[in-house]
Amino acid sequence: MTVRVARRVFVLGAVTCALAACGSDSTVATSTTSTTAKSGSTTSTSSSALNGRPTQWRDDTAHWKQLAPDPFDVGPTAIGDELAARYRGGDTSSVGQVSVAAVGTGEPLVISLRETGVSDGVSSRDIEITLEGSDEGWSVVGARVRDLCVEVAESHPTQCV
Repeated sequence: MTVRVARRVFVLGAVTCALAACGSDSTVATSTTSTTAKSGSTTSTSSSALNGRPTQWRDDTAHWKQLAPDPFDVGPTAIGDELAARYRGGDTSSVGQVSVAAVGTGEPLVISLRETGVSDGVSSRDIEITLEGSDEGWSVVGARVRDLCVEVAESHPTQCV
């Protein structure tokens, strides 16, 4: 039994070594994830070498106030679903697949959306919408967006090349 386990470990090690030596000139995929929690809300970000570099965040508040001009009188999860649906229907010529990435808790309420399949130069887009509660419901008070690009323009860090 010990000989079988030792043999499997040796074979696995040899295959790993061979693959590492053959792929030494190829791109290595690395991934990092960070989560920051503050005052009742959670913001999660992640990036991967295969997904590209993120641009700087840019303001998108006017767009989201136009998409959602009236307060929402439903719970946070339903608000996230509704915001994703409105974004999908907002400009279908440039919208890929949109999903709710995260729903914060507390006030202000932060909803994070993720769009994939944006374009050849943009692998995905992160969208954060901030809402404040009142007697009428939750209203959009701010929004920001950033792209995950194949290459970021150094002279314009909010844009992809």
